Amino acid sequence: MKILVVGASGTIGRAVVGLLQAEHDVLQASRSGEITLDIENADSIRAAFARVSPLDAIVVAAGSGPFARLDDLKEADFYTAIRGKLMGQVNVVRLARGVVRENGSITLTSGILSHSPWPGSAPIAMVNGALESFVRAAAVDRKGLHRINAVCPPLIAETARKRGMSEQGVSARDVAKVYVEAVVGDMSGKVLTGTWA
Repeated sequence: MKILVVGASGTIGRAVVGLLQAEHDVLQASRSGEITLDIENADSIRAAFARVSPLDAIVVAAGSGPFARLDDLKEADFYTAIRGKLMGQVNVVRLARGVVRENGSITLTSGILSHSPWPGSAPIAMVNGALESFVRAAAVDRKGLHRINAVCPPLIAETARKRGMSEQGVSARDVAKVYVEAVVGDMSGKVLTGTWA
């Protein structure tokens, strides 16, 4: 299969690429990689898709948003999360029609904060929950055309170590296995949590 991994330079993205490359033709996209793609910019998505089309699958392991206590957040902070994590991934799905072959797969990334929020996580928790609802609804609309799923990663062990947290989390490689299941499986409209849930 020909698979585009968006966010390929990130912790999860690198792990997903590493697992998929063994059996598939994997193209790597990031904001500054060989294939430039910024999910916050619809024109950037269109340009990247024009360059790599047609595809059998897309994996999006990208998205960002602010962390701060609710009383310290401004309205603009919520829009930053909406643009940086939610609408970026929504636009990948919207613009993938005609790019991803029939019966192809699109896998997005939500996150554990939608179910188990931490202090200061309101914007990200909000968009993760919205993204999961979007996946379920978009899969209904694209039934018979594309399979659309999301992976809901837990705390990633490598990220926890970088932030000086104790030995917590699940390895990026173990999380990447769930992305591979989404790509090669036959499910659609699912939010996959792996064995860590």
